[in-house]
Amino acid sequence: MNHTATGRCGLPADGNRACCFHLRRQHVPYLLVRVLFFCLLGLAPLVSSAATLYFPKGNLPLQEVVNRAAPGDTIIVAPGVYPFFYETLTIINESLHIKSSHGPEQTVLLGRGKGPVVSFSRGSKVILDGFTITSVASSRVLDLRGGGIYCAPESAPVIINNVIVGNAAVFGGAVYCDTLSAPVIQNNTIEKNSASVSGGGIYSFRSSGVISNNRLVENKAANSGGAIGGNRDGSRITNNIIWKNRAGFGGGISCDRSSTEISNNTIVLNHADYGGGIVVEKGSVRLTNMILWHNTKDELYLKQVGPAARPSYSLIGDGAFRGINGNIAKDPLFKNAEDGDFHLQPGSPCIDSGSIDPFYTDRDGSVNDMGAFGGPDVLPTNTLPPGKD
Repeated sequence: MNHTATGRCGLPADGNRACCFHLRRQHVPYLLVRVLFFCLLGLAPLVSSAATLYFPKGNLPLQEVVNRAAPGDTIIVAPGVYPFFYETLTIINESLHIKSSHGPEQTVLLGRGKGPVVSFSRGSKVILDGFTITSVASSRVLDLRGGGIYCAPESAPVIINNVIVGNAAVFGGAVYCDTLSAPVIQNNTIEKNSASVSGGGIYSFRSSGVISNNRLVENKAANSGGAIGGNRDGSRITNNIIWKNRAGFGGGISCDRSSTEISNNTIVLNHADYGGGIVVEKGSVRLTNMILWHNTKDELYLKQVGPAARPSYSLIGDGAFRGINGNIAKDPLFKNAEDGDFHLQPGSPCIDSGSIDPFYTDRDGSVNDMGAFGGPDVLPTNTLPPGKD
């Protein structure tokens, strides 16, 4: 029998190429449309614009507005006092900017001391900007972690331009940074908070946050770390004013088995039974470009640490490390220490006397000035007294 060869289209072999070409011309545009449609559908969340929401508006509480907001939204909060007496403002969203319209003087988040006023959940990277965060007295047992703010494990909130005052907890009277969190705590006034154990202002446990350009004043801890307490911590503590804080040990800062970097801080008139300025116990803390002045008892107390933890290029008032690693012990010549202005007068021995390592160079390109107003990380605008060295 004579069979005629056929192609995949069921036509004679000699027509196979023409038939397939005809099908491709018909089907390829349709397939491309389908592919493009689903690609654009998948990209839709990425190209959608973030919204600006205003509070108060309508009858929704702030917690509900936060819950309903989409990632990337900004919530502008009008002046007022917003109480959280029976709950915490819990922020689950990964990325929001929650900002007061008129700053912390007019916008208050008020708790009752039955837990943190604000709690950032795991994964949250929300910016909290421009509030007073405070608590009224409560007879209830203190919350364990964070009187003002709690940063959950693996959270990385940005806490900026706030006044955190009058809060209390067992650990972290104002702020508690939990395991593997990486908060940025910057340009805040942290004042008159207390901890029944450690970290009157901030307590950081196995965290790697950035604590910079803050003013920590008159905080207290019964045990350790009047202003800042750290345990097995890797945070970076820079350009802070730490003034008139109190603790059993480490009136200003206490570091326990930590790898913290402490640089360009001004630590003045803090009090403890030992280590009025700083206590370091074990660990590999790096101490440089600091001013420690009139802290009692002892400016700096080191326990069971190696040579790498010795301070360098710092003014240490009691002279314990004078002449070692570029350290000095002279009057720093503050502009007005009694009123809390720790800018340096012309002729201060701290000007251009910090580390010569380019990593620490001042913003104007000169050698590092010791203290809170030197180094590359100092903010041109902050909550500290105005002025320029």
